[in-house]
Amino acid sequence: MAAQQDEGGVPFAVAHDFQTFRLLELPAELVQLLEAPNPPPLSIKSLPPPASNRPSAQPAYAVLCTPSKSFHIRQVQTSNSVFVTQPTLDAHGNDVPTPTTCAIAACTATLELHPVDASAVASLEDALPLYDIISGEVDATHNGKSKAAVFADIPLSNGQCEQGWTEIVAFETSGSSYRPSVNTLRQVWSSINAAALAEGMKLDSQFLGYDLAELVREEGYPASLAQAVFGHLASAGQDTSGQWSCLDRRKVVSFVGRTLLQAKQGSAGHSIADFVEEWKDSLPEAWRGDADLMAIDGAYDNPTSTTIVARGNAASATAESVLPKATAAKGKWHERFAKTRKK
Repeated sequence: MAAQQDEGGVPFAVAHDFQTFRLLELPAELVQLLEAPNPPPLSIKSLPPPASNRPSAQPAYAVLCTPSKSFHIRQVQTSNSVFVTQPTLDAHGNDVPTPTTCAIAACTATLELHPVDASAVASLEDALPLYDIISGEVDATHNGKSKAAVFADIPLSNGQCEQGWTEIVAFETSGSSYRPSVNTLRQVWSSINAAALAEGMKLDSQFLGYDLAELVREEGYPASLAQAVFGHLASAGQDTSGQWSCLDRRKVVSFVGRTLLQAKQGSAGHSIADFVEEWKDSLPEAWRGDADLMAIDGAYDNPTSTTIVARGNAASATAESVLPKATAAKGKWHERFAKTRKK
């Protein structure tokens, strides 16, 4: 090409049939990622088509995903003449073929990437059926989807989906994926606490999460749900993919208090004294003193000076006035827990 420039120009041709191209502008962080020695795979995701022929209420859009980040893909029109070219050899008759630059496409629009700092919680709550336990019987609709299949239909990175999955304590069991109801979480936590106390496990120290989950399974709850609770309440830096678990004491205290309160129904409120006492009874013995309303600040309202209710009156199908209180699959761990409490 340099020799041609010395001779006064570069031959330029235009193809008869243009190809279809879209120019994609990459932000600097993506360029660095792709130029790294071991670049991660990228994917393009979008919402699945609606199940019926009715138009979707949500606008169609696509995102480009790295393992941990997402970028909205937006098409921007340009008034500039942008051509995609490729080198070719141009021959006329018996002339010697000449190196030529040929325009093979004209791009009138550019695709821009804009970071998406969004939570996957709302999408997961829409996608996952509720897993409820009423009088010892499971009330849930199978969706036949694995976690990976659910993530594939959510237009966010797998890392963002994983974060939302942990936040709502989602889990897989029997070939489907679910989100637990508040009442189910209350029952499962009761089983976890009882089994840990009976076995002498300190939940804020390293313990075999797999073993404790198996004890919970003996009570009739999915072991994978117990593992999901461990992941939700894990201490900072804890590897939740291994056999060992360690729970954050402050997270546990807040989680138990919020769960108990949200499972109650009625705008008139409930006795603060009775609620705090129930909260204490639902914690490991050494943590009873941590049951203080400051631990759930922002999650409750006080209709009167002596009553409490979940903020927004978060009534659900798992309300205490409708469902029995943690009676599902009551068995040997609850019996041993009760005996230990009486000592």
